[in-house]
Amino acid sequence: MILKKRHVLGLIIMIGLTFIGVDHFTKSRDSLSYIDEKDKVYEIKENDYGQTYGSELSTKEYDDGPDLISVEMNNGETGYVYRDDFYDNANQPNNPDEAVEYMKTVEKNIKKYGYYKSIVAYKEDGKTKIGTFKIGGN
Repeated sequence: MILKKRHVLGLIIMIGLTFIGVDHFTKSRDSLSYIDEKDKVYEIKENDYGQTYGSELSTKEYDDGPDLISVEMNNGETGYVYRDDFYDNANQPNNPDEAVEYMKTVEKNIKKYGYYKSIVAYKEDGKTKIGTFKIGGN
């Protein structure tokens, strides 16, 4: 099987992003290990609709995170965003060609707007919209 240059590039980008994400997550967890667990700063709670909410830093594994992830919104207040929106699950590439196109879209939006995309932030009930959170960029 002969791989085209763009397939190889897409594959390299996907692998690189995966390692960067895992490394960043691990460092984030390690740097917060000094926080006293009795304060329950990162406790995951459940709302009236059966959805979990709290900090993504409260988990050790990707799949253990809350349904609603706490974020600092553009106005400086705390809100919650849906996990699938936060990780942009609907738009994740399935092959090297799609990875290249995805990265082009991300880079284009960051250059144009200063961020990749804006998602809705909610109260912990997951229903009441209270602001927005910008993904990507500075």
